[in-house]
This record gives sequence, structure tokens and C-alpha cells, in this order.
Amino acid sequence: MKPLTLLALALALGGHAAATLAAGTPINELRDVAADARISISNVKGEVKVTAWDRNQVQITGTLGEGARRLAVEGDAHDLRIKVEGPEKSGWFSWGSDSRMGPTDLDVHVPRGVALAVDVVSAPVSVSGLAGGKVDVNTVSGRVRLDARSPEISVDSVSGDVELGAPVRKANVETVSGNVVIPSVSESADVQTVSGGIRVNGGPLRKGQASTVSGDIVLGVRLAADANLHVETMSGDVRLNLPADLSAQLSAETFSGNLQSDFGSAERPEHGPGTHLDARIGAGAGRVTVETFSGDIHIRKGD
Repeated sequence: MKPLTLLALALALGGHAAATLAAGTPINELRDVAADARISISNVKGEVKVTAWDRNQVQITGTLGEGARRLAVEGDAHDLRIKVEGPEKSGWFSWGSDSRMGPTDLDVHVPRGVALAVDVVSAPVSVSGLAGGKVDVNTVSGRVRLDARSPEISVDSVSGDVELGAPVRKANVETVSGNVVIPSVSESADVQTVSGGIRVNGGPLRKGQASTVSGDIVLGVRLAADANLHVETMSGDVRLNLPADLSAQLSAETFSGNLQSDFGSAERPEHGPGTHLDARIGAGAGRVTVETFSGDIHIRKGD
């Protein structure tokens, strides 16, 4: 084969090969992608920052951490995968080599309408400007801040606060240790934390669930006609603000705390601890259940 032909073949293959960078070097990669592509980002240590822009390209900048084997950029225009790989890496994560890796900071610009998946071990995650597909974030340790107008956001965290900054249709957030803030959710919310507070606003929700073992829950939500809302905490207080035109069966109970409600009247048993409330509000179309063991319950009538 002629040398010129070999050169042309090498260039053609090189255009489809995964990008490989040496540890400690600056990152500057650019890929053309579809406006609604799926973008996956994996990092072990450092930081992941994702910003939307009005280009059908993905730009990756930052610095590769010491001990990292490479930054791999794989896939095609519809499914692009960005991975920080540790030494002797064979999968998305290499737990045994984490201690030998320095932090890698990734600053990624993506088209506004992409679907995004981020997996990190010890790294804060921030996303801003997205207004398209679903956003999934999985993290072991690190704060998560998502400012994305997404139809659905899902966050699974072990240790770290989770804050959503833009309206979202569906929100599913689970964390072991951390606070959760969702300022505007319109259809459904499922929020669970073991040690942390929960604050959710929005509506009209068709389905909502908020639970924590140790932490307060504050909800200010409007409900759809046939909504189902369940709120539960072990040792935290619950503050629930519901619309005045609520139509639901309302049940609330606390074992050793106080119960105050603008809907119906709380009752105490003749013998033994506890306070409970059962009331039919309006046509009683939906269902609202509030339970706590040692916390107070305050149910207020809003506008």
C-alpha cells in the first residue's frame, strides 16, 4: 500500500478514535453532536460543571488529575460518553485506584436540548441552562446544583445537598445525608433523605412523596383534583401549606408531637399518647397523609 494511502487511512481512523490525554495536562476537546443527543459524563474526583449553549457541539475543558490514566471521549453525534479513567481502568469506575488519583475538573458545554447523565464519586456537580431531555445525576459525595428546565430530573446521592434551581415537571431525589430544595415542580415529586431537611414548592402535583428520618419537611404545593400526597418523618417537624380550595381526604398523625391544622380538628385519644386528624375537605377527590413520630405537624390554608 502506498504511503499516501496509509496516511489517509490513519487520518480517517484517527477521526473516530477515543481522545486520550496524559495525566496533568490541560483538557480542550470539541465534538459535533445532535441538538437532542445523550451526553454521559463520568468522573471520580474533582468537579463537573455543565453549561448549556446554543451550539450543536460539546466542548470539554479543564485539567486531568495526576494519576488518571486518560480522558476518553467516545461514541457518536447522538450518544457521546466522556470518562475520566484511573490507572488500570477497565470500566466506568476503578474503586481500588481512587486513592492514587488527583482531582480532575471538567467544564463541559453542551447543546441546550440534550439529555444528560452524570456519575461521580467525590465531586460537586453543577448544571445550568438545560431545557430539553431528562437529567440523571449519581454521586457518592458532593453537592449537586441543577438549574435545568427539564421534563424529569433524578438525583441519587449518599452525602451532599441537592438543590434544583429551575422549574421541573418530575423530580426524584434520594440522599442519605443532605438537604433537598426543589423550588418549582409541576407534576410529581418523590424526595427521600435520611438525615436532612426537605423543602418543595410548586404544583399542581398529581403525586408527591416526602420522607426523612431526621430533618424537617416544608411543603407549599397545589394539588391536582385526584392527587395523592404522602409526607413522613421520624423526628422532624412537618409544615404543609395547602390551597384553600383543597379537595382531598386528609389524614395526619403524630405520636409525641403537636398537631395544628386549618383543615378539620385534631383529636387526642382518651388514653395514651398521640394526636390524629381525619377530615374530608371539599369533594374529597384526592388524598393527603402526614405522619411523624416525635415531630410537630402544622397544616396551613394558603391562597
